[in-house]
Amino acid sequence: MHCLPSDDRAIRAGTRLIYVRWTGLLALLVLEVVALTIRFDTKTLEGGPLWLEGFFGLLPVGFDVVAVGAAVVLLVQWPQLRGALQCLPDRLQNHPWSRYLFVHLAGLAGLALLSGPLMEGRPRSAVSVVALTICWVGLGLLTLLAWLNCFLPHRQWLPLLRRWPWILPAGTAAGLGMLGAGRLARLLWKPLGVSTLWLVRFILKLYSEEVVYQPAEGIIGTRAFDVEIAPECSGYEGMGLMLVLIGAFLLISRRTLRLPRALWLLPLGCLLAYLANAVRIAALILLGTHVSEEIALGGFHSRAGVLLFLAVGFGLIGLSLRSSWFSAADRLGEPDIDSTASEAYLCPFMALVGITLVTGAFSSGYDPLYPLGLIVTCGLLWRYRRYYDDLCWTFAPRAVAIGVTVFALWIALEPWKSGKTPPTAPVPLAGAGAVAWVIARALGSVFVTPLVEELAFRGYLTRRLMAADFKSVPQGTFSWPSFLVSSSLFGILHDRWIAGIIAGMFYALALYGRRKLSDAVLAHATTNALIAAHVLASGKWSLWT
Repeated sequence: MHCLPSDDRAIRAGTRLIYVRWTGLLALLVLEVVALTIRFDTKTLEGGPLWLEGFFGLLPVGFDVVAVGAAVVLLVQWPQLRGALQCLPDRLQNHPWSRYLFVHLAGLAGLALLSGPLMEGRPRSAVSVVALTICWVGLGLLTLLAWLNCFLPHRQWLPLLRRWPWILPAGTAAGLGMLGAGRLARLLWKPLGVSTLWLVRFILKLYSEEVVYQPAEGIIGTRAFDVEIAPECSGYEGMGLMLVLIGAFLLISRRTLRLPRALWLLPLGCLLAYLANAVRIAALILLGTHVSEEIALGGFHSRAGVLLFLAVGFGLIGLSLRSSWFSAADRLGEPDIDSTASEAYLCPFMALVGITLVTGAFSSGYDPLYPLGLIVTCGLLWRYRRYYDDLCWTFAPRAVAIGVTVFALWIALEPWKSGKTPPTAPVPLAGAGAVAWVIARALGSVFVTPLVEELAFRGYLTRRLMAADFKSVPQGTFSWPSFLVSSSLFGILHDRWIAGIIAGMFYALALYGRRKLSDAVLAHATTNALIAAHVLASGKWSLWT
């Protein structure tokens, strides 16, 4: 593939428009998959033909394999793919992508219409089931192919496949490998849980002789307070998240680390995450025994795991950067990069998260010290204000529209809870104290949180993934690894991680539109303002806790 001669400025503008379009198409596909998954529950197929249940049972597996394989190939092969994509503005000037988008949306509508009678209508005859299934698969393939053609016309796919014939087999192998690793990890839940119980018992024995230990039932504690450890609490999730965090760190800092020696950080991080989880469970039991069962099962149970994970993960990263055994910065002889700029973008976010986690871990129902985190965070924002020179505050209707869209999606993805018990406010205070807390919570949600999170994720991380000196990367510069990794980490740090990842993608779209970080902040603030209004109007305080 050879690039046709063209004006450099026109090429850059055309490439930017294509990247923005592709980002929107990717976000559209994610929304469609989530919406279809929420709307149609394949459990209604129970009692129907076994082959139909097996077919729909394999679809999520295939989706996981394709998604993981595509992500791995994109991350590994991006430098070469980026060179090929730079040639596309000239090739796609007359690409009728909007027509393919219309076909895609029409196919999606037909797919949704057939999904109802196929999954929920329970057709009586075998012939009707087979006919509906064939039509459903055909519409699904049409919808997917039309979506792919929105990216590139089918004539452009063949040259790419000829250039990298291994890309599809390698992606499929990577997806199957990750799927197999996930299945193997599930089998390890039970032995991992047994070892966790034994380690917690060992820790408790150091402080009390009255230890309740029933490994068969997963129960551990003292005579005054015991808990049942679920498989998820065995350390499996923490170890998986630690692999993601350390893996992202290795990817970002690969040029300043001693590879392959730095790969030892992966098993070391897993081990530390496992030990930290055992310490968390032991601390929870001791807190419930000697202080308060309500606090132990409330704020401490929900916050301590995240707090220890962040402490262990970022502590290990910090030590590795200072260790000559892992770091190769001294050997490279590269010029020093002003670390104060990184601190300016990260410290307010880390302060708000850290203080909120600590104060929330030792509270029940609501965090009375939440305003303390706001005060410290605002102080840091004021201290580093001169480093935020890329913030240009102008009103952007498009950013507001994105914020409204994210709010609608966030509420749509909120778990529905049945029951006649009316929601109660998490503020046991009365009068002026309750009003002051609610005001502080609303102001922090609308003004402080969007600013510090966008500084950290869209202002710092999206550019840090492209260059060590992130300030040298123009604001709003697009790359697929930067977009996907930053949006995924943004979502993982939220309790509702699916909604968080989608929100991160939309806020990135707000940034890429005019290349202004303030647009992402405005979109984020709009979402949080609508959520705050929804909480105050409906009393659904779970959106704030």
